[in-house]
Amino acid sequence: MRFITITYQPKIVGKVIAVLTLCVLVVVGLVFMPKNMGDEQAEMLEPLEAMARGPITEPTKVRIHNVQEGETLGIIAEKYTIDVDTLQAANDNLSATIHQGDQLVILPSRGMLHTADMGDTLWSIANAYGVGVDTIMTANSKSGEQIGIGEKIFIPGGEKPQNRERQLARAETPVSRSVGERFALPAIGEITSGFGNRWGKRHNGIDLANDVGTKIRAARAGRVVYAGWYSGYGYTVIIEHDQGYTTLYGHLSEAIVQNEQYVKGGQVIAYMGNTGNSTGPHLHFEVLKNGVPINPYNVLP
Repeated sequence: MRFITITYQPKIVGKVIAVLTLCVLVVVGLVFMPKNMGDEQAEMLEPLEAMARGPITEPTKVRIHNVQEGETLGIIAEKYTIDVDTLQAANDNLSATIHQGDQLVILPSRGMLHTADMGDTLWSIANAYGVGVDTIMTANSKSGEQIGIGEKIFIPGGEKPQNRERQLARAETPVSRSVGERFALPAIGEITSGFGNRWGKRHNGIDLANDVGTKIRAARAGRVVYAGWYSGYGYTVIIEHDQGYTTLYGHLSEAIVQNEQYVKGGQVIAYMGNTGNSTGPHLHFEVLKNGVPINPYNVLP
């Protein structure tokens, strides 16, 4: 039988005790730290709290400038790091001649100021000026997409629409009978399946059968939010429209549009196919209102 001899080493034991004591003091300090610290203690913690929160983004603001003697539009624009076009866009009927005491609206950066009108949505405004909805929401400190008639919306980097063709809600190709919420039939073909229950399951669209390669057109002007393989739908294109509408085009052989691309009503976006869970060459077409499938017949001519 062997005996293990342990030699007492004061230096090592002392170091271990010191480390353990320090740990205990730190824990006790955190637990029993007073809730109402003094000003000096609070100031010491402020930089750490700021680092934890991350950088603070100052919201953009529209300002008013009082014209001073000798100022011109060019001088004022340079002062605020914008251009004269931005000044003119923010101030209706602004001429090159300004006078001391005049008040000018100054936008936070280069861009446009849009006054919301009846029927405007952030989506339609973004399309008209060629910017993203998220860009407008951030620039105007909006948490939602609600806007009111007469509300001033800052469009950072936006350019004044040169013609109505840029406004997708008023696309060059009419969707049907000049009715605001109508869509055009996206393809030529025989309707082989309608909206509703089918084979014991819910069928959220209609099916149009024709040969592979038949042209598929956008049922209405909008923005492509998805183009690619979409599970059982096979190759699919999804287009977002104004007024809360979305259309889906499934079982395609090929899509010829890309994500974030703007399309006109009637524009060719894809070709009919037989991809995904398909029983033969056809187009599966869906219309959704605020994300809920509706009967396409309700909005078709």
